[in-house]
Amino acid sequence: MVKPDNSKLTDVVDTSLVHTLRQGSANWPAAVSGTDYESLNIIGDPTVLSRHTLAIFCSSKCPGDAILNVTKWIGEIADDPRISVVSGFHSAMEKSFLEILLEGQCGLIICPARSLVRYRIPLAFKPGISAKRLAIISSLPESIRSNSAASSLQRNRLVADLATKIVFTYAAEGSRTEQFGLALLGNGRAVQCLDTGCNTLLSAGAKLLSMKS
Repeated sequence: MVKPDNSKLTDVVDTSLVHTLRQGSANWPAAVSGTDYESLNIIGDPTVLSRHTLAIFCSSKCPGDAILNVTKWIGEIADDPRISVVSGFHSAMEKSFLEILLEGQCGLIICPARSLVRYRIPLAFKPGISAKRLAIISSLPESIRSNSAASSLQRNRLVADLATKIVFTYAAEGSRTEQFGLALLGNGRAVQCLDTGCNTLLSAGAKLLSMKS
């Protein structure tokens, strides 16, 4: 596979920066081998997918005490170069996590709820892409160029499928985040939660994750 030329990086993707990973290829993520995904589009170096992958989901609104605890935990994992954090980084809380993670040493896998056709790369992503610690990945077809409830669900499925560990930092009661967590548990996926207010998920079988894990 030809490596992308990061010198061409701008706020709007040059089509030469988008590469396609195909199932069975050397760079195909092990986590999705043998799945229904035939290909994934990627901006950045695919080796970031070879690290231990930690998926993070969080509701937009989070209680103050939970914010403090979660932010501390995010700061701890940010400095672990052995892992890659994968998320849509879409909710307000997830965006705040991303700001912390961008300053750390962990890998980052960002999954937008749209295709990568004319995807605008935030300038804050450029150093991570150049350092080969940040990749942007989508499984969505070229026709999907904006977020929707349906594309967000597909994105969340990809985030979970790429992960070796799935963590819900906070899931508000009745939220779509909580509903997605319940769906994962219903499909037999292992889900972990921080002790911040994921009572419904914990009651449904999710495991409590120590803040130091």
